[in-house]
Amino acid sequence: MPGYNPLSNNGKIVKDILDTANSPVAKMRLYSAGIAPNNLLDNGETIAGQKACLACGNCIDACPVVLREVDKIDFQAFRNSLHLEEIVDDSCIRCYNCVKACPQVDRPIKMLAIRNRLPEIVLHWWMAIAYLLSAGSGIILNHFRWEWEADGWFNFLDISLHKVGAIMWLLTPFLFFFLDRKHFTRMIRGITSLGPKDFVWWKERLKFWFGGGKRNFEGEYNSGQKLWYFVVLGTMLILGITGIWRWIAGPTMSADGLATIRMIHIVCAYCIDISFIYHFGRKVFFRLYRRTRHVVRDSLRIN
Repeated sequence: MPGYNPLSNNGKIVKDILDTANSPVAKMRLYSAGIAPNNLLDNGETIAGQKACLACGNCIDACPVVLREVDKIDFQAFRNSLHLEEIVDDSCIRCYNCVKACPQVDRPIKMLAIRNRLPEIVLHWWMAIAYLLSAGSGIILNHFRWEWEADGWFNFLDISLHKVGAIMWLLTPFLFFFLDRKHFTRMIRGITSLGPKDFVWWKERLKFWFGGGKRNFEGEYNSGQKLWYFVVLGTMLILGITGIWRWIAGPTMSADGLATIRMIHIVCAYCIDISFIYHFGRKVFFRLYRRTRHVVRDSLRIN
């Protein structure tokens, strides 16, 4: 790869940097051949640069974390990769948008950054498809099944889609472990690292919501994200157990027992619906709103 020195652990160093919850663009820039003929990064911590960042601001504009901080990108002197590290600190979400946007980072390094999380991205879409199949067919089964009961073909198709979506849904953790054990272990370790800091986080978050306090840490595996994961994984498990129970033992169960299992299944389905609506809104609509606000605000200043 261009810019690499002969060190045998180059690949490991780059992947360790990419898996650290800090903006990687400055180090990846110094690892690229466009900066100097020799490698300027001896390990994941020591940097010896010979050329300054272009200060084009591409990494600043591409970073979704910066969108939360309205007043930190105004001055041109701050629009560089090293200042991005200061802004983001440990709130990096490892999207690698900064690396992909930097003109001084070699293309092979950009491709390596994309491939580093490719299994996670694929499984993210796998999980989204599984959710849409199971949720859409489940809503039809729960609310409209009796209206279309006479249409045996439609009922068969809907039930089949629900089962396919449920099986895909339950297979997700196993596929993650099989395809990318390293990042699966990293995720489990991140969401299960509970302690007193989580109580402090929620105290600061409540103060931010209701008392006008400062926005607290929002990086990977913050306490709110841990709660979201526990809700999703817990409801996934309960939905799987109650769904399989109804599927296999439903014909032999009493009416009251079947109604209880059905109610638990429906409540968990609503919980996971709310969780995914929040997740989708936060990742798509909130970012779109913030980016639009920046564009409108900056264009009004120029005018």
